[in-house]
Amino acid sequence: MTVHNGPGIRTLILFKGCPLRCVWCSTPESQSSEPEVAFRLDRCIRCGCCAAVCPEGAIDITRDTARIDRALCTVCGKCAEVCSAEAITILGKWMTVQELVREVAKDKVFHKHSGGGVTISGGEALMDPEFTLELVRALVKDGVSVGVDTSGQVPWASIEQLLPYVDFFLWDIKHMDPERHKELTGASNELILRNLRAVSERGTPIYLRIPIMPGLNDSPENIAATAEFARGLSSLVEVDLLPLHHLGKARYDSLDRPYPIADLRLVPDPVIQELKALVESYGLEACVVG
Repeated sequence: MTVHNGPGIRTLILFKGCPLRCVWCSTPESQSSEPEVAFRLDRCIRCGCCAAVCPEGAIDITRDTARIDRALCTVCGKCAEVCSAEAITILGKWMTVQELVREVAKDKVFHKHSGGGVTISGGEALMDPEFTLELVRALVKDGVSVGVDTSGQVPWASIEQLLPYVDFFLWDIKHMDPERHKELTGASNELILRNLRAVSERGTPIYLRIPIMPGLNDSPENIAATAEFARGLSSLVEVDLLPLHHLGKARYDSLDRPYPIADLRLVPDPVIQELKALVESYGLEACVVG
């Protein structure tokens, strides 16, 4: 359930797998396309049930510590099945289009009365374009409005085939300079911007999103360049500013990965409001999300 990813109350379907590696990514479990084991040490009651059922001997539990040897772990899921404290969970599961459609159908009353629907996000849902197309067609056939949240870092054909079925796109612009974009995400922004222009030319509504990361992409020059680009998009609905948060740290901890932006400070609200006013000075509708 989400109210920040398109109009109305929406069901959010999150795909695993992403072509980018943004340094500020708050959902590290979305980067790999495979299921992963998350371990929350703060929830562990040291009962040892997980270690007892692990066929690889990958879990070490003592009175004071607990850890998973990820080099040995095969993500079989047996540990999560017996963890009554829910300290161990499996992130990601394989589902068919039919299973997803049945799950979404449970929420249709909320969609109907709020003008909402489904938003497909990730990771990057368009990394598996055939599956996503089949899913979107099935949802539309079932009377569900569909929006897609994308990085745009995918082949144009993956986007083009969805255009007859999608009501809007949520689309990130992380930095306007292609070299700086590559430093921050692992890829240039050239394909992203080219695809974005092509979608706008075809008239599909676009909600442009700018993550605001202090010292990385929050300079007035970059925001102004983004706004200048944005006002050339004929189907643009609004520009959403997404200030930095640190809610992803616990996710990194649960995957035994270092948190890459621990030293970044939150953006003061007056600064966010100044950036919002800067975007609006280009004649654009702007909104702060989060």
